[in-house]
Amino acid sequence: MLADTVSTLFTPELFLLLTTLLAVGYERRDTASLQLLAARIGVVAAAWAVAFAIYVVGSRRFGTAVPGGDDFFAALGLIAAFSAIGLVWCRRDWGPLVPPYAALLVVTSLIHLVVVPLWNASSHVIYAAVPAGVLVTADRRFVPLLVVPPLLVWSRIATGAHTVDEAVGGLVVAGVVLGGALALGRLPERG
Repeated sequence: MLADTVSTLFTPELFLLLTTLLAVGYERRDTASLQLLAARIGVVAAAWAVAFAIYVVGSRRFGTAVPGGDDFFAALGLIAAFSAIGLVWCRRDWGPLVPPYAALLVVTSLIHLVVVPLWNASSHVIYAAVPAGVLVTADRRFVPLLVVPPLLVWSRIATGAHTVDEAVGGLVVAGVVLGGALALGRLPERG
């Protein structure tokens, strides 16, 4: 029962929305404009609507005919959403955190498109570890978010949604993304 609750509370779409809003709020800390905050949240909401539409339409229209099924369309939706968020942020020069955050989630989703049809690595774990890792590199105050990925490894195994290899594999995929970003100097600088 607890494992099911953890998996439900930290579904990828909810955790990504939470961490995206945390990144937006963190960047906004230097400005007092509620109008600017509303515009930023509006961009995130519009991007989320596009991601959801891609997921729903793709899943209903093509279903399991596509390798990865629902995960394929979820990843496509996230690629579209985070590409849009990153582009708007860069174009409007809204801050230095959200663009690399968005770029790493686009890369994560591209890798997810390739990996999941071949190996059912846990999306819950992948999409918890990458954004948590990015936010922690920006500010140590986000360290409590690092509890979520291991908690999800446990919950995905306990619910039978994934094997140990698949759940821990989610951490491996996230580690590859974050390690690559670190090696290339693409993680945000500590604020």
